[in-house]
Amino acid sequence: MAPSRFGVFYDFRNPAPWREPWDVRYRKILEQIDWVESTPAFGEVSVSEHHFVDDGYTPSVLALSAAIAARTTRVGVSTNILQLPLHHPLRVAEDALTVDALSAGRFRLGVAVGYRELEFEALGTSTRDRASRMEEALQILRLAFAGEPFRFEGRHWSIPELGVRPGPVRPGGPPIWLGGTAPAALDRAARTADGFMASVNAEVVAFHGACERLGAGRKPASRTAWMVVDEDPERALAALGEHMLYQVNQYIDYGFLKVPPYTDPRRLIQDGFYTFVDAEGALAALAEAGAAGVDEVHFFGMLPGEDVAAATVRLEYLAAKVLPRLASGR
Repeated sequence: MAPSRFGVFYDFRNPAPWREPWDVRYRKILEQIDWVESTPAFGEVSVSEHHFVDDGYTPSVLALSAAIAARTTRVGVSTNILQLPLHHPLRVAEDALTVDALSAGRFRLGVAVGYRELEFEALGTSTRDRASRMEEALQILRLAFAGEPFRFEGRHWSIPELGVRPGPVRPGGPPIWLGGTAPAALDRAARTADGFMASVNAEVVAFHGACERLGAGRKPASRTAWMVVDEDPERALAALGEHMLYQVNQYIDYGFLKVPPYTDPRRLIQDGFYTFVDAEGALAALAEAGAAGVDEVHFFGMLPGEDVAAATVRLEYLAAKVLPRLASGR
């Protein structure tokens, strides 16, 4: 069975080699999100977080989630991901509940521990404490999302009795999904999360295994597809090569990938970072994701620095030639 829900992923990057005025770049991306809202094939818009990156990888996922929630009425809005240990959980709770109210209950809070040492140092904490901060913050979020006064005493946060407002739109507040790749992160997601966010199918298989081992039951899982779907994949590769190199080499620079920088876009495909396919290839790849237990797939709205209008043409092809066939079973 193929995934049943599809979304579009954004990081609002504006790299120097292709830089536009920041307000222009944001406007163009938000206009693409308006198009996503009008396209029934897509049901979700997600936003990711990093800090202190020259290309502007968005540091303010909840502010952008609020902007998206305010200009849409149909699509779900989610963070994929917010680095929870970097933040005070009460502020996350207040902002998340505000976005939930703005969206009339369409918001989902996706969180992970983060990994980039610079971000932790600059924001006054350490990667050494990220796991314990994550565990405490998740407890505090659940208490805050219940809508009743509470108190909390932990290693990192001491909270006197208080209530968080606005109150939740739904009982229990926004769903909390977790991401991660380490075994401890998979177990944490199985224990505490309402769903899981992955980058590859194998992580979803491992997550479902953790749920079964811990007796957590079946929980939904999503993944971000590093997949370019185009009527002419070779043409798309020729147009996107420099953007692909930029994207992967940035993750290498962050310390997320422990490999030398890349210089050849085709090596990125050979090494499994990207898949370039037409409609038939996309259907096959999505069937594989479904077989791995992926329920929801998010596609890049655009690669870093890519022309937004050109990226929208690709999404139109995906929405017209691929996703309806999955919905109809053809």
